[in-house]
Amino acid sequence: MIIPVMNEIKKSSRRLTLRELLEGFNVTVPEDSYDIEISGLADDSREVKPGDLFVAVPGHDADGRKYIAEASSLGAAAILTSPGMDLHANIPIVLSNNLRSDLGATADRFYGHPSSKMTVAGITGTNGKTTTAFLLTTIFKTSGKKWGRIGTIGCDIAGRHVPCGNTTPGSIDLHRFLAFMVEKKLAGCAVEVSSHALDQNRTQNIHFSSATFTNLTQDHLDYHQDMESYFAAKAKLFADVPLSVINFDDEYGRKLIDRIRGKVVTFSSETDADLKYGCMDSDMQGSVLEFRHGGEVKNFRFPLPGWFNHQNAAAAAATAIGLGLTLNQTVEGLSQSTAIPGRLEPVDLGQPFAVYIDYAHTPNALEKLLSSLRRFNPNRLHVVFGCGGDRDRKKRPLMGEITSNLADCIYLTSDNPRTEDPKAIIDDTLKGIADRKKCIVIEDRSQAIKTAISRASESDIVAIAGKGHEDYQVIGTMKKFFSDIEVAKSVLRKLGYGDNG
Repeated sequence: MIIPVMNEIKKSSRRLTLRELLEGFNVTVPEDSYDIEISGLADDSREVKPGDLFVAVPGHDADGRKYIAEASSLGAAAILTSPGMDLHANIPIVLSNNLRSDLGATADRFYGHPSSKMTVAGITGTNGKTTTAFLLTTIFKTSGKKWGRIGTIGCDIAGRHVPCGNTTPGSIDLHRFLAFMVEKKLAGCAVEVSSHALDQNRTQNIHFSSATFTNLTQDHLDYHQDMESYFAAKAKLFADVPLSVINFDDEYGRKLIDRIRGKVVTFSSETDADLKYGCMDSDMQGSVLEFRHGGEVKNFRFPLPGWFNHQNAAAAAATAIGLGLTLNQTVEGLSQSTAIPGRLEPVDLGQPFAVYIDYAHTPNALEKLLSSLRRFNPNRLHVVFGCGGDRDRKKRPLMGEITSNLADCIYLTSDNPRTEDPKAIIDDTLKGIADRKKCIVIEDRSQAIKTAISRASESDIVAIAGKGHEDYQVIGTMKKFFSDIEVAKSVLRKLGYGDNG
């Protein structure tokens, strides 16, 4: 199903000459090449089609310039790349000294400036981007507007689901997806914007109607090195946007407000803000929330469990209000929300204990998850988790400490070890677990899930954290199929439980 959809999305009837595509850019174009016609864009040599402009990007893990010959053999009409290598090809090579910026501008021009023809709501922050994007899309759809979504779990493009690969796709795909939404007459799109994407200028020439800041906590320090660099990358999204929606309860959110020149809408559970929210009641099926805005007060049933989801609901609501919806429309949309894949997702086969799958893979997200589950007053809280390899090592003992403080039973396991030794990752994490008696080390993740569920009894909660919606494990350089949800269901069936309905 996915391949035909991608073919439909990638198909374009547009034809631009190099002159039309690159005029005004600071690039060096070979003589007599301006009239070459370009019928598509590609930054992956394996996807080049005849007539494409192949953009050879020197990347973090691979240098696209090494694949120029392959792109040429597949019919590329020309190459756009950076200088710095001895480049040879039997087709024109256009050189740019600011390739990532020029790539965004080229994609924007080729696809007809799609982001200027719809409402594009950017959402950034360490945690909550996916849930906020889902909720915002639901709010607008409930109000009668057609909206799409681009993010970690994939892209919802006019009712078609397409994997994104990254939280925020590359420049070509991002503009291409938005152009397809414009063609299908969508009114808007919620886009999750990662710090990596901002640092690498993947969102260059995307005209955001709004930017929403959820929070900032420790993550990605293997890439950004320190929190200030991480914050600076996130802040780029707010540099030139008409509407900024800020979590006023977050210290980095308050710092960000000082940098913003346009309209600001704030949300808070702790102090007066444009949208003040609170929880009146909660259980494992959801909460009763109270929203206060512009003198209005609305109480409503919000069907997603977990107190951290209250903040996500408020972020989506404040964004929708800032973009012109009423409080009534916002509340109506939130009340119709449904479970989000891998975000406190229940696995219920009729067992007398609860099992949840969650993407929490940062210290802050894990603490919020376990604190929320503690509020459900379980008999025992079982937690299966691990830490990723080739990523920020400093957060490993912090996550160990959090589980040591909040869980009754810990099953420490692997979570995408990549090229690191899983035992070394586990040893780093164990440094934060003070009470080793409550911790069982089971390197095999499938076995860890089986053990946790098998040991659970009535009124217990089993939380399987770290991978959420992901259906793979990265071991070495190989990506192998693995789904926490499917493993959990398999274990429950072997214990004699069956699917409800």
